[in-house]
Amino acid sequence: MPTIKINDVELSVNPGTLVLDACRTVGIDIPHYCYHPALTPVATCRMCLVEIKGQPKLATSCTTTVPPAPKDNPEAVVMEVFTNTPAVADARAGVMEFLLMNHPLDCPICDQAGECKLQDYSYHYGSGDSRMAEVKRRYRYEDLGAKIVIDKNRCIHCTRCVRFTKEISGGYELTVAQRGSRLEVTTYTGKSLDQNPYAGNVVDLCPVGALTSRDFRFRKRVWYLKNTPSISRHSALGSPIWIDHEGNQIHRFRPRPLEGKETTHFISDAERYAYVHYNRQDGAPAPLLKGAPASLDAIREAFQAAGPVAVIGQGTFGCDTAQRLGDLAASEGLRYGSGDKTIPAVLPKYQTSEDGILNRRGFTERGYRFGALEELQAKVQKGEVKAVVLLHDAAFTSAKEAELLGQILKAAAFSLAFEVEASDLGRMATAWLPITSYAEESDFIVNHEGELRRYQKALQAPKGVRTLPAWVKELAAVPAAV
Repeated sequence: MPTIKINDVELSVNPGTLVLDACRTVGIDIPHYCYHPALTPVATCRMCLVEIKGQPKLATSCTTTVPPAPKDNPEAVVMEVFTNTPAVADARAGVMEFLLMNHPLDCPICDQAGECKLQDYSYHYGSGDSRMAEVKRRYRYEDLGAKIVIDKNRCIHCTRCVRFTKEISGGYELTVAQRGSRLEVTTYTGKSLDQNPYAGNVVDLCPVGALTSRDFRFRKRVWYLKNTPSISRHSALGSPIWIDHEGNQIHRFRPRPLEGKETTHFISDAERYAYVHYNRQDGAPAPLLKGAPASLDAIREAFQAAGPVAVIGQGTFGCDTAQRLGDLAASEGLRYGSGDKTIPAVLPKYQTSEDGILNRRGFTERGYRFGALEELQAKVQKGEVKAVVLLHDAAFTSAKEAELLGQILKAAAFSLAFEVEASDLGRMATAWLPITSYAEESDFIVNHEGELRRYQKALQAPKGVRTLPAWVKELAAVPAAV
């Protein structure tokens, strides 16, 4: 590998590595707007300029690559980079002055305030003064559809969003029109972002608040939000995300890119807007026995008296939950898997499976058999299984599978359903217990590629709602002697 120097620090990198990425390996953060690791570098913002020894002018670190080492001298230093010279500082200040020349003073009302690169870089690299005395440029209003709001006056023309619709989502909805001072990001005639299933990513890509989410717009200041690392539960990828929450309510999901994993930079809109499903609107649901509120002691007594138990675990829950649920089964052969949601692949590179059950592999590794519910139905009808315990979320079960599960619950002498919110299927069970949602607990899954993905507790569950392992422990307890 060739050797380079960055601010007199030597390091070896692979040939072809971008200078910007090489600087990151030694802890030097190069300011940038247009560069994004998942998009083609274009060097339009000029913020990432560095000085390279031997070159007559400053170079853009997002497009300059490290050359291979010479064959006759493989130990030679092939490049010397300086990121903190007066020339570099002056160039960055000049770029910031140009970018802010027409930028409106929208910070008090802008959704990007608090996580805006224009604010951050203006503070760190800007001059602090403006020589702009003319009237700022103004653009006309344009509607991008029901999901995305654009404010062209804030746009700095980094073209991240344009490259995303071209290179990633493939819809080509956005383009750059006009030239010079009239340059603008706009849509092709007759197009909007409503039909783009990944449109919400342009909000994450925009570094300055020109593109904002209509769903999140003006709802919450980002500095009030707490960021909890989690995963998307709505695909077999288990995509890493941030849960942004405050006041025990989730306000948005965002991608949480993993180092070296390009496919983790983006999530679908279906995953992004699924956060609403995990905000509880009502108080804590009560345990039920035969449709009426009941004590845990009554449910435990009925469960322990029922007979041989089989469990049905939907593969959308964590591995620890799967293990503890399996402990209730009379034998390992009585662990059955459920969940048959599928997600048509729109972007095969970013969705490598159409399976909508994120932890199917984790459940399978713990002895759950998927596609065998008819076998369980026969055992229940023959009386070989007396009790059935179901872990279920209605959003991931088709009407056909729900009908089969309902028949199993009706045929069992005793049935118990664990759900976050009671569904029609859960109400068919003899007993029902409320469990925490994945946003209210910490666990892990194994996605369809075999990667272990952890998620952490973001919300506090209502009083009386417990994790499934906690309920299992109570159900297995020996009743106190009277």
